[in-house]
Amino acid sequence: MQIECEKESLLEISQAALRVVSPRANTPALGGVRVTANEDGLELAASDLETFITVKGQCSVVEEGSMVIPGRLFGEILRSLPSGRVVLSGGESGARIEGGRAEFQVSTFPVADFARPPSGEVGEPCRVEASELARALRQVGRAASSDEGRPVLTGVLWVIDGDTLRVVATDSYRLAIAEVVAKEGPREGQAIIPNRALTEFGRHLVTAGADEVAEIRLGTSQAVLSVGRVQLVTRLIEGEFPNWRRLLPDTQRNRLEVDKEEFGAAVARVGLVAQANTPVKFHLGKEVQLTAAESGVAEAAETVEGATYTGDPMVTAFNPRFFSDGLEGVEGNRAVLDLTEPTKPATLRSEDQPNFTYLVMPVRLPN
Repeated sequence: MQIECEKESLLEISQAALRVVSPRANTPALGGVRVTANEDGLELAASDLETFITVKGQCSVVEEGSMVIPGRLFGEILRSLPSGRVVLSGGESGARIEGGRAEFQVSTFPVADFARPPSGEVGEPCRVEASELARALRQVGRAASSDEGRPVLTGVLWVIDGDTLRVVATDSYRLAIAEVVAKEGPREGQAIIPNRALTEFGRHLVTAGADEVAEIRLGTSQAVLSVGRVQLVTRLIEGEFPNWRRLLPDTQRNRLEVDKEEFGAAVARVGLVAQANTPVKFHLGKEVQLTAAESGVAEAAETVEGATYTGDPMVTAFNPRFFSDGLEGVEGNRAVLDLTEPTKPATLRSEDQPNFTYLVMPVRLPN
């Protein structure tokens, strides 16, 4: 095979694929990138066995073919080349990369040894606006767990309900729910998709065009996610996701309304004092104050101006990082914190945009 392409264009395509290459590949080919040139142009593919990504690009195809190049080395070579035309050629006997006055000879791997995408039937596509899906994944992704001992919680639950797509994540300390309008597709369905795969897909959603539409196809064992020139296939997580609807409180009689940016900055400042297991206390009443103390180290206190609290005076406490994650997901200028009791879960929402809900567990304070 042989292709000719501008360095910046080839580098951009390769970086999208290289992020999926496994750093701990158990076979040489799994650490590689498959490069395919045909009448449709250029396609790069990579896999970490859980996720399989293909990225298409435009280039001049001199000779069709396919080869697998060591991923890390391929990326480093492309970054080192001067701007201008790059010529990539070769096959299973080796690859040649030329740019400017530089020329590299690189060993390749058998194409037959390269990973295959997860197989299985998938349903019809659910189509949503790429920008809206990017927003939803950004809002909920932080709430997914990183504990591989509980694999179900490392995923994001997708629920298609009529013309609404809900994405839900929890690590058992907080719960995030975001909604997106489904433009067309199936009226029902659900699956648990690995958050690692969705984080990668989210990067491509963010860079998609303003009017770009994303497609999600769910199957019994895999999901196919597509936007623009990128297609990502990932295995689904088996297991039963927690009953998130049951976790949401029916009524909450106490409410704090506050400027999102100012409140977030105050939580971050007071949270500087809080160590790993130290919460920030919320003193709610006529005046809203945040405090934190680390014994023998430091104390902090700040009164939040412009905050409006209605309900029973109380003192509750939250993990500052968990609380800030939820606050960052709130859109608009004003955030609303609804509470029942100091020891019961609280919910964060936007004052005027109801498509995101963040439930956070308080930290129990000593009597």
